[in-house]
Amino acid sequence: MEPINEEEKTLYTKLINMLSFIDYWEDDSLLQYALTLIPVDELRVKATLKYSSISESDSIDIDDVLLLELLEWFKGSFFKWMDAPKCDSCDVVTENKGFIPPTDDEARWDARRVEHFVCPRCEKSYRFPRFNHPRKLLQTRQGRCGEWANCFTLLCVALGYDARFVIDWTDHVWTEVYSHFNKRWLHCDPCENVCDKPLMYEVGWKKKLKHVIAVSKYEIQDVTWRYTADFEEIRKRRNVCREEFLLHCILTVQEKLQKSLSPPQLKVLLERRARELAEFLSPAKPENEGYSGRTSGSLSWRLARGETSCLPPNYYVFRLSTDEIKQKFFHIKYSCALDKYVRVSSQSIQTEDWKSFTFSQKNIFRKVENDWKVSYLAHAEGFSKGSVTWKFDFRDTNLVINTLKLNLHSRTFNSGNVKWLLFPNSEDENSIRYSPEDVCPLETTDLKGSTSFILTAEMTGGDSWQHAQVFRQSLDSTMFPFEVEIHFEEKVPSS
Repeated sequence: MEPINEEEKTLYTKLINMLSFIDYWEDDSLLQYALTLIPVDELRVKATLKYSSISESDSIDIDDVLLLELLEWFKGSFFKWMDAPKCDSCDVVTENKGFIPPTDDEARWDARRVEHFVCPRCEKSYRFPRFNHPRKLLQTRQGRCGEWANCFTLLCVALGYDARFVIDWTDHVWTEVYSHFNKRWLHCDPCENVCDKPLMYEVGWKKKLKHVIAVSKYEIQDVTWRYTADFEEIRKRRNVCREEFLLHCILTVQEKLQKSLSPPQLKVLLERRARELAEFLSPAKPENEGYSGRTSGSLSWRLARGETSCLPPNYYVFRLSTDEIKQKFFHIKYSCALDKYVRVSSQSIQTEDWKSFTFSQKNIFRKVENDWKVSYLAHAEGFSKGSVTWKFDFRDTNLVINTLKLNLHSRTFNSGNVKWLLFPNSEDENSIRYSPEDVCPLETTDLKGSTSFILTAEMTGGDSWQHAQVFRQSLDSTMFPFEVEIHFEEKVPSS
């Protein structure tokens, strides 16, 4: 095999890191502790009652019904989604200020990074450690999809299910549980309380999947083909590594996982694997499945990730051109006086009309005051709030953000208010809020290493719609009150 490249090194490191979960599943004391937190008897009674009313022709048994009860209990009663903590003094949502190092105690529970939040009123500081140790998660019972899948998979193992942790390279994780009755793996997303709807990500969330890998106690498998109805399109996007290299990695890791198994155990796994590979020969069909967009997380977070079925009409996403990839540089600016975008990094004047390159806009319009010879964006009359969003997505390149420069002009009168939100497109992030003074101008590394983000302007308050203005400038001005400039660097392997 040819020498491996940096992308392949990164992929292999990520596969190895997935194996860290296996140690938790073999900790008997942890599994026993997890069992004490599950209302097993209550869930079994509910499952038995439901199973008694199921037709014999339905392809399900009591263990599968119990799994559905576990999913519903986990989402409805046990675990909570965390976007941003609320201030316990002011009862308002805090603002994300980036990352701070973990304390020794947080690191002990495998918190590799800590999100820092600050109350916008009293400036009280809050920490949100991203714990990876499921024993800690059984206590905190909160997080985003990484924490949800981590904890739920452990609970499945504690109940005696064959379960595996699934990671999607385009940024999501979930669980698969083996149905002995149906002799196949069932997709389970605890964040959504959804079972056996593997096409929900591609069809409902509009994800552009590349690689989906599952790891269990004794095996690792490329399960991408369970989650797509279009094999050809997904093959075009599978550019992270060579297929033969991925296969080599999987076989190498699997050999380590199975080295202590007996011949009868290996035979069972081989038969199971053969059936799964046969299942992958034919693409699944999404007809009549009722797929919808994502429900976990705030709407703005889901929109930022493009994982809602309610995408705005005529939405636009900035992506890099070939020249911009070579330059590792992107620069777009907008003149409200001319109502025109200029893409400096590709040396082209773009389509006129402020809406043409926005991802979404709500209750916003462009006002031209000929008497005063000025123009600006404002929220429409009769509405107390308006917003406009631009989206930038570079995930189809080998680049990540190094520095981001913003120059965003706005003006307020009386009690009018303008707020800027920078939203990294990652399951690990929340929005970072800025005041108008912060972004005029701003140079930040808050998004260093990110591959996409959204930028939103919110206009609220004031006795009149005119009291919160964005991009105000004279009609004869040659300045650009909206500028986004990004310097990139190549991705490096994870340590």
